[in-house]
Amino acid sequence: MKKIALIISLFSFTYGFSQSLPINFESDLTTSDFVSFDGGTAAVVANPLSAGINTSDSVGRIIRDGGQPYGGGKVLLEDNLDFSVLTKISMKVYSTAPVGTIVKFKLEGTGTAVDVNALTTVSGEWETLEWIFVGVPNDLNEIVFMFDFGNIGDGSATSTFYFDDIAQVAGPPAPVPASLPVDFESGIVSSDFLSFAGSEATVIANPKMQGTNTSATVCQIIRNGGEFWAGSKLFLSDTLDFSTQSVISMKVYTTAPVGTRIKLELESSTSRTNKDYLTTVSGEWETVSWNFYGQPKDYHQLSFMFDFGTIGDSSATSTFLFDDIQQVVGPAIPDPLPTSLPIDFEESVVTTDFTNFNGAITSIIPNPQIDSDNPSATVAQFIRSGGAPWAQSKLVLDEFMNYETMSSISMKVYTDAPVGTLLKFKIESTEAGFANERNVNTTVAGGWATYTWDFAGDPPVYNVLTFMLGYATPNDASANATFLFDDIKQVKSTLSTGNNTLSTVDRVYSYPNPAKNLLTIASETKILEKIALFDNLGNQLTEVYPDSQKATLDIANYASGIYFATFTTLSGSTGNLKIIIQ
Repeated sequence: MKKIALIISLFSFTYGFSQSLPINFESDLTTSDFVSFDGGTAAVVANPLSAGINTSDSVGRIIRDGGQPYGGGKVLLEDNLDFSVLTKISMKVYSTAPVGTIVKFKLEGTGTAVDVNALTTVSGEWETLEWIFVGVPNDLNEIVFMFDFGNIGDGSATSTFYFDDIAQVAGPPAPVPASLPVDFESGIVSSDFLSFAGSEATVIANPKMQGTNTSATVCQIIRNGGEFWAGSKLFLSDTLDFSTQSVISMKVYTTAPVGTRIKLELESSTSRTNKDYLTTVSGEWETVSWNFYGQPKDYHQLSFMFDFGTIGDSSATSTFLFDDIQQVVGPAIPDPLPTSLPIDFEESVVTTDFTNFNGAITSIIPNPQIDSDNPSATVAQFIRSGGAPWAQSKLVLDEFMNYETMSSISMKVYTDAPVGTLLKFKIESTEAGFANERNVNTTVAGGWATYTWDFAGDPPVYNVLTFMLGYATPNDASANATFLFDDIKQVKSTLSTGNNTLSTVDRVYSYPNPAKNLLTIASETKILEKIALFDNLGNQLTEVYPDSQKATLDIANYASGIYFATFTTLSGSTGNLKIIIQ
């Protein structure tokens, strides 16, 4: 959504007259008041179906034709929307698109943008859809319509959407902000939580008055369906100050297995950060904590995401009790220290030398996958846990890298993610403005493999290593979102860069690139025993056994995009190629 916000903001100077809710398109808004973007074309037109719940004369219309999956239209309002009393927006929608089509309603303004999805429940008739914005701050005055979000329109009837009667209406009660410490004995009720994506928080009598928690009242969160990041949010009356009390702690009870992930996320009007805790007991109360040492003083929302990474089923193991949320004194977290290549994680680098961003968690751990390909005792572990597709961890080096004689960076990686998973390696500089990145794709799942990224020709201005492993894949902290890495060093030759149509292994290449109907993969020196083609998510699409130096694949039915081919030669060597299909 970061890209969407940037693109949409470029159009802000073209607005017509500002509007206010409700909007019914009879006289209050014209086509010129819309801003259309990225394949969406908005207009005010005659009602194509004056029947059922909508017999008005004029309505809004957005046609999606090409562009981007988030194409749509946008309207500026006269005033910021206030959700302190009316917490829901309703709108009538008509389309012949299939039932279940996503209609995203987004709010923008001077604060952080907020968007909520609704799904159509009928096709070929008007219906009223609703979006709940409870707890949203009063700093947003732009409404953005994104119909059939996630797909690229084709201009047809099923890519045409009509809408009318946009209004702010009564919804769930707005949360009342709280202050820490919170013990749920008085002052906080269930409606003070904003639950999302399959989580439901309620304040209840303590059903487990035992051990370290005999208080009368606790909060219960039950996870049932929804998303792997489901949670419940509590709003605070004041911002959190971590200068003297850097740790947030609370008591938790669950029968979920030991090692269940509990994510605590802090939010402000402009940013967010989060930490994870893995439970150490089951069936009894324990005190869990998260250290936010060094964080700024502007966070005023707490989001509790229990069993992060899985989808709940409302069972006992998807039920969590918590109590006594408070700030306490905690240890200072050491500043990251620069290191030098090569890096083997045996003693020179510790967990706190990594700086994590956007949901990445990197730590130094005992090697859980010791084998002949990597017998090292200690490795780094990179987990994609929430955040953004570009989750990343950085290591600062004590000197700038010189690629004149050693042009590539080599690293061992282990993951259970599918073959073809993207490993992005970025080099940056502590001097502003310098950055470069290279991609490779995994060729092995469930085993160690050595990958190299070629930076030949780059100047000696980079002294930061940025790891973005599993780039743009789910951030659910699962085995597929977990990567072990080790033995980072500069090398002279490159084994695989992931960006070239030519593999250095046995001079294997593909053509044409981009390809449209037919794709040929050939080797200059060896017999190709097996070729497999994968999509960008690691799903295998086809497998052939050419038993020759060349094979031609029919790709006419594959969608445009990036694909990956792996090959094995008769002599046993393996490699991979990046394929672009038009």
